[in-house]
Amino acid sequence: MVEVSVIGITQDKFSGMPIIILGNDEERFAVPIWVGSWEAELLETELLGAVPPRPFPYDLLREVISAFGGNVEKIVINDFDKGIYFAVIEVKRHDGEILRIDARPSDAINLAVRVGAPIYVEREVIEKASIIPLDNCKGEECKKEWERLIRELFEEE
Repeated sequence: MVEVSVIGITQDKFSGMPIIILGNDEERFAVPIWVGSWEAELLETELLGAVPPRPFPYDLLREVISAFGGNVEKIVINDFDKGIYFAVIEVKRHDGEILRIDARPSDAINLAVRVGAPIYVEREVIEKASIIPLDNCKGEECKKEWERLIRELFEEE
């Protein structure tokens, strides 16, 4: 497994669908995951630090897990089949048992961002999916490279 982070959210220039971009600086790749508009909007709201007047479903899920003494340990993008990504949310119960809960990647990522849990991608998924390799770069240069790549691949000109 390789740990990734949310690099950004963009829009597919052909379909108009939102895309969550996950990336790993050390291994130099990006994973584009097409998601629904609502899921992308809620993720972007959280990433921007906006506080909703009432809890969104992912906030509610976070609170329910916590109320039952659970802790989100990590989420794993664990499969890619026919263009569809799959994920699991690993929740550690109060007694130490780990529950693996099947989830859509967009839901798992939204929850992980809210609880500060790490996000991983299985190596097999990296090998099977449409992963975008990046050239070598460092620091601010990498940020500019990510932004250039996202604009080039997904945004309208």
